[in-house]
Amino acid sequence: MEPSAPSTDFPGNVFFFVFFFGFLSFFAWSAWVRFRWLTRAQWVNRFTDPITRLIGLVPWLLGNARVARPRYWYSGLLHTLIWWGFIVLQVRTLNFLLNGVDHDISFEKNLGDFWDFFFRPFLDVFNVLVIAGVGMAAFQRFVWRPQRMTLNLDGWIILFFIGYLMVTDVFTNSFEIYLFGGEHVKWSFLAYGVGQIWDGLGMSRGSAEAFHTFFWYNHLIDFLAFLCYLPYSKHSHVLTIAPQVFFRGLQPTGVLAPIPDFEKRMEAGEAFGVGKLEDFTWKQLLDSYTCTECGRCTAACPASITGKLLSPKQVIVDIRHLMEEQEPALAPWTKRPETPTPLIEGVGFEPVWDCVTCGACMEECPVFIEHVPTIMDMRRYLVMEKAEMPETAQATLMQLEQRGHPWRGTQLTRTAWIEEMAAEGVTVPIFDGSQEYLYWVGCTGALQERNVKVTKALVRLFLQAGVSFGVLGAEEGCSGDPARRLGNEYLYQMQAEQNIATFKGKGVQKIIANCPHCYNTIKHEYPQFAGTFEVEHHSVFLAQLVAQGRLTARATSDLDGKTATYHDPCYISRHNNIIDEPRSVLAATGAQQVEMPRCKRGTFCCGAGGGHMWVEESRGQHINDVRTEEAVNTGADVIAVACPFCMQMFESGLGSVPAAEERGVQVFDLAELLEMSVAWGKPLPAQPAAGPQSDETPPA
Repeated sequence: MEPSAPSTDFPGNVFFFVFFFGFLSFFAWSAWVRFRWLTRAQWVNRFTDPITRLIGLVPWLLGNARVARPRYWYSGLLHTLIWWGFIVLQVRTLNFLLNGVDHDISFEKNLGDFWDFFFRPFLDVFNVLVIAGVGMAAFQRFVWRPQRMTLNLDGWIILFFIGYLMVTDVFTNSFEIYLFGGEHVKWSFLAYGVGQIWDGLGMSRGSAEAFHTFFWYNHLIDFLAFLCYLPYSKHSHVLTIAPQVFFRGLQPTGVLAPIPDFEKRMEAGEAFGVGKLEDFTWKQLLDSYTCTECGRCTAACPASITGKLLSPKQVIVDIRHLMEEQEPALAPWTKRPETPTPLIEGVGFEPVWDCVTCGACMEECPVFIEHVPTIMDMRRYLVMEKAEMPETAQATLMQLEQRGHPWRGTQLTRTAWIEEMAAEGVTVPIFDGSQEYLYWVGCTGALQERNVKVTKALVRLFLQAGVSFGVLGAEEGCSGDPARRLGNEYLYQMQAEQNIATFKGKGVQKIIANCPHCYNTIKHEYPQFAGTFEVEHHSVFLAQLVAQGRLTARATSDLDGKTATYHDPCYISRHNNIIDEPRSVLAATGAQQVEMPRCKRGTFCCGAGGGHMWVEESRGQHINDVRTEEAVNTGADVIAVACPFCMQMFESGLGSVPAAEERGVQVFDLAELLEMSVAWGKPLPAQPAAGPQSDETPPA
């Protein structure tokens, strides 16, 4: 006897089509209401490089790779079971719906033995895996209760929908097997096993038919109700995850988008930055629909960890809540204020200014949400439209406008260190276009005494290795990174365009920068203004010189027997994936390396990013104190850095860690450590045509 669905005869067929098209229409309306927000937002082109975007769907969407990370293995496993089950069991769902119309058009009927021998056991396996995943999720929410997660009724509703969908699927199939049998039904091992229970109970055919009808319609309504509930749930990411992954940012995470056409927008009276929801891009609003509220971003955020008000998760959730507030159909049960809540008020002034732009939130997010650009766009609005910012940020921006650098109170000039080296008998070449590399010293490298030592060490290493380089001296300005990260995009663009004009006027093609922030800005953000140059961070450049034998270590080094821990700066490790090269430089010094628990792409910010080198922390622990203590707790004698900001923050943080003073822990840049260990000899001749990219070792 062939299986028969209760929806194929009157009045079951009427119920089936009313339920199916009624629920489907409600779902389509709910999705359209949300999509309308995207049509009101600002345009951003996320259709570039479609092949790369499509290829990324394999590991990030199908492979669940960003969810199933070692640190979150339990959550990763349960989500993988449910997610893969969701994908695979769509075959059974489609077969169920086709069977509901007519058994003759179902997969079950038309695939014959292939359905019986392959799909029956395969789909039952995934029934079991999804049920296991739901059980694990229930345990996590009821017993474990991780602090990072949003634990509310919404999660339990979703788990019920998923779990009951599996139960009704198995029970419906079990009664179908019990009633209609079949030659190969044993291959549906789970449903067949449950069917044997009904047989053992001696259930009558009439009762079995009633239960079959009950569970069949329960399965249908559960599926349709689940679909309709998704747009109103934080689990709407089930619907948006595919486009979210496809439209993910392909550029390095430390890059901010420019505000184009300043003059035209000023004349038109347009606002700068994001002061209302419609000022966001459609991708930023899509981020809010996709947030799973897993809290991994907040659990990694240095501002949140140290007691600040910023929670990257809450920023994204607040944006979604504000959309719901302004569009009642998005959340009809929500109580609404008489007037819409302004965006900045809804998110909060302090959270916008707490961000150090380290990118830990974006690195941890399993669904590619771009928290930092969203926060920075609101910061731009506060600065350029409202002039609302911390006093220290305002003073720094004023300093940048008036003196061209952010360091208030410094007595040094951009050429003071050059004059000092000249007094020591070392001539620092000024870039005139004949050299291969421009060494970009940066504001901190020239104007802060502690970092001037790093600059001098790096110059001596370049001369020893015979590098063809020069510096700009008094012609060097600020790269613009502090202005951009502090929200003054207009000032940043002025500084960037001035530097680009200087570079082009002098024929600069290759640049070495020892500041990760300058490196990131010049390499990735200057091309936004037609300033494309080859840029190397000094850690990579030194690693190349060592590898080529152009800098060689002494047989015995002052660092032999010393232990060093390397701090990964956010702007070269996480934002630019420079991980191994700094460690190879440190290895060349003879020091024994020990890693901090949070390192490499999982590094913990020193606290200086996002302009916070000059902005006071208003509450909680100081981020640099927390990171310094972590470094000292490794037992290392030396903290190695590769960033002038990190140098400042660790030097300041040592005083807050008693063990650091007891053991005499010191902070050095990689260039200083390498200089301590290099076998000095006659400087190698400069070779304008042969940079570190050459495989040949110049003669001594």
